[in-house]
This record gives sequence, structure tokens and C-alpha cells, in this order.
Amino acid sequence: MRGFSLIELLIAIAIIGIVTAVAVPQYQGYITNTRLTNAKNNLMAIYMKQQEYMTNNNVYYSPGACGDNAAAINTNLFGGQNIIDDDFFTYCITQTVATADFTAQATRTSTGDTFTVDENKVTSW
Repeated sequence: MRGFSLIELLIAIAIIGIVTAVAVPQYQGYITNTRLTNAKNNLMAIYMKQQEYMTNNNVYYSPGACGDNAAAINTNLFGGQNIIDDDFFTYCITQTVATADFTAQATRTSTGDTFTVDENKVTSW
């Protein structure tokens, strides 16, 4: 019965190492892009709900002080649905002029990068 030689095993391990070295960074990039897309989609959902809220109440919704307001946004803006559910971003909505405007922001917890959308659908990302 003939087995594998040491050289054959080393070559197989080297090939696995090369494939892993290429695949892991690509996978990490995929995960990062997915998280960014999720945050952008959450901001657009907030924008759409804010427009509906303005139509119904003649003011934009604002949870007050900025912090991680995902739970308050889900409760008060999305009617208790768990729409904003993200461990990698914090969400808040701020207003500058009474209730005539808003800026929703998603801040990445790992880097502090901030993405925003306002009442005019002006985005920064």
C-alpha cells in the first residue's frame, strides 16, 4: 500500500495556504460591503418613514438627544417593527430647525465613519 510522500503533503498544504490567503481578504471585503449596504438601506427606510410621518403629523420624528436610538426609532417611527437591527452601526435622528427638517445618521461602531440622509434625500456615503 503506497501513501503520500512528504513532498506531496507539503505541496497540498501550500496550495491550501495560497487559496486561504486569497479567499479570506475577499470574504472580509464582502462582509464589510454587506454591512455598509445594510446601513444605507436602513437610512433609506428611515427617510421613507420620515416622509410618511411628516405627512401624517406635519412634523418629522426626532428621538431627542443623539445616541444609539435604534430601539426608539423602531418603536416610534416603524410602529414597533424591528427594522433597524444592526450591531455594527448606531443610528440617530437629529433636527436643527424646530421640526422642519431632520438628518438621520448611521455611525459605524468600529471606525466612527458616519453616513447620513436628510429630509431632501441628500446622502453622504
